[in-house]
Amino acid sequence: MEKITQKKQKRHAHYDLALAQREQGTLLCPGPCPHMFDSRKANQAVYGRIKKGETFDYYDALLGLTRMKSRPEMRKAYAGLMAGAEDYTKMMLQIWVEVCGLRTFKDQDGVYQEWGPPGDFMMMRIVDFVRELETKHGIRIVYQHDCKRGDVAGTQTGYMGRFLDDLWEKLRMKFSFLPYDTMNITPYMGSDVALLRENKKKNTIPPRGLKLMREKGKGVVIVCKTSNDSGPEYQQEIIASRGMSLEECVAQDVNAWIEKYGLIYNGLSPLGLVVGSTHPATGRMRSLCPTATLWVPGFGNQGGKFENIMLELIREGEWNGQGAIFGSETAMMYGYQEKFGGTGKVSDAEKCAVAAKDKFRELEYTAYQRPEVIDARIKYPF
Repeated sequence: MEKITQKKQKRHAHYDLALAQREQGTLLCPGPCPHMFDSRKANQAVYGRIKKGETFDYYDALLGLTRMKSRPEMRKAYAGLMAGAEDYTKMMLQIWVEVCGLRTFKDQDGVYQEWGPPGDFMMMRIVDFVRELETKHGIRIVYQHDCKRGDVAGTQTGYMGRFLDDLWEKLRMKFSFLPYDTMNITPYMGSDVALLRENKKKNTIPPRGLKLMREKGKGVVIVCKTSNDSGPEYQQEIIASRGMSLEECVAQDVNAWIEKYGLIYNGLSPLGLVVGSTHPATGRMRSLCPTATLWVPGFGNQGGKFENIMLELIREGEWNGQGAIFGSETAMMYGYQEKFGGTGKVSDAEKCAVAAKDKFRELEYTAYQRPEVIDARIKYPF
């Protein structure tokens, strides 16, 4: 029988998230994700044409280390686009923090990866900017990373180290390139992906996930019920041996890990679940995993609806009405565009961001007043 060493769970990112949500007065979680559009002209329409300055020089030098070194015209054009995308993302973050009063964000790894290897450096510089805003204003910003990593323990430990840890344990360097608060993982290779116990093969792999949550207060979110159209093809299939769907099995297993390892601080766990807003939810995920914080994607481009997800919020205690982030990436990032209700002018980005936040909060408040939400004793927490 496996011996479990019980340690006290320290304050963690999901607890800080709940406090930050109370400060910002909404579950809204924008995504600072600079998309690459379908043509050079389309990108320039959003990000402009930058030809000089620190940001341009940075990417020009970085691209000079690639095969673009011998293609100066192409290199400078691409450097200008990357500089513009970075500056736009920083502008939106500054608006969200300083004008809209928002404190919780979640970016998307794949959006940065599309820019190629320099996209990692852009991502790093954006994370640094978030931490600069945090220090500048003396506030707590909870910055989350959507990367959906799920691999055998030996590889998974590298992913967790990349996004959540620093270089101290192995190199005695107090430095992190990507100091995110939380990341998400896919569980379909088994429980090893959470790195909650020591894994012994040819080499011994320590329980890095458990240590990151217990000792460094990081959050790990398990992909459970996604927002994509085809998600139900597998996630709602019944596992005959357990008499429940795959998504229900995942939620139940995560709760078992929470209880087994004592991963609860003030009623919230550093382990969470992805539960999308595009497919109706009944509260089943919450009943199976009561202390989890849910990442709820799908608001915005995917057409997620509040009524699909409200019954999955916490129903009692200190965190009644919370326990989730409502992710709106593209609609918040490019809220000035007419398809999202904006004016169509990039120069109106601030005005449109404020309007988008206010509209989201209005719809959110209305969702809490729905009869089924009231009947479930879920309270508006703000």
